[in-house]
Amino acid sequence: MQDDTQIELVVSLAGGKSDTHQVPAFTALDSAHAMSQALMMIIYFAQTGEIRRRNFKDLDLQLDLKTTRPGSYEFVFEFSQFAPYLIEAYGSGLANASWKLIETVFNRATGLSGSKEIEEAEDDGRINAGDLGALIQATEPSVRRAHSAINHGSSNINIFVTGDDNTINLDAESKEYMYESIFNDETRSQRFLVTSFDGRNRTGRLFDLEQEQAFTFDLLAEADRKSLTVIVDAARAYALRQKGKFDENMEAVCAFTSVDAPDGRTKRLKVFAAAREFDELEVGQIPDVTNAAKQIEDHSDDDGDVIE
Repeated sequence: MQDDTQIELVVSLAGGKSDTHQVPAFTALDSAHAMSQALMMIIYFAQTGEIRRRNFKDLDLQLDLKTTRPGSYEFVFEFSQFAPYLIEAYGSGLANASWKLIETVFNRATGLSGSKEIEEAEDDGRINAGDLGALIQATEPSVRRAHSAINHGSSNINIFVTGDDNTINLDAESKEYMYESIFNDETRSQRFLVTSFDGRNRTGRLFDLEQEQAFTFDLLAEADRKSLTVIVDAARAYALRQKGKFDENMEAVCAFTSVDAPDGRTKRLKVFAAAREFDELEVGQIPDVTNAAKQIEDHSDDDGDVIE
């Protein structure tokens, strides 16, 4: 039985000029427009399992801007709870499925942990980690642009649904995280659990067993075929494992550099070699991530972004 319950999602701009119940038109509407793009991508994925990056007006999906209201200053979006793909993948018992996915995508895009329910389902394979990673990557430009009103009319954007205690918070710190990157050319090697890999774009997820933290990674073009085979075999072993059981076949020793946030958090790993054991690791020439120590990332698809 499908759940067509309508959900109201509130996007509340707080602090700064928004406390007077008015906001600069351009930045506020830019944030709202970007928010609508991100929401449509996430909700469409929850319903179909497919990722769409453009032509949103052609989707068989209804996302309404119900009202704007003072409060400090709020946009209210309305959409159907109906999420057949996500419910089928997760199984019964996931309340507010679309909201849990929205929470996960926004939080992971800004360097935080996602919904406990979604991340547990990702860890045990009910939700495909590669697909979820691809969705987060696809929505990142919209989540980034949703910060337009930060420091330009408001200091915080809070996103929530009635009846759920969790709130997504966008602020100056998350804006800096999304817009600025430190390209860290320090070479490191470490053993990871390979939880997913997408051979189409050579990206995936690695889990640090010591820190108990997952990282998105790119397998660089400099990596040889042996490295690719190690990553693919480990990801396959992880996908085929029995629930709750792990072994060394799911692990890989990776040599990598990284893209870091200004506060030191690791945003993304750049893997250029992989092996089963440390003594089998063939590093070769270490690729330069960039010659610049720090720079704003290339967001050429984000015309009109307000970065400051």
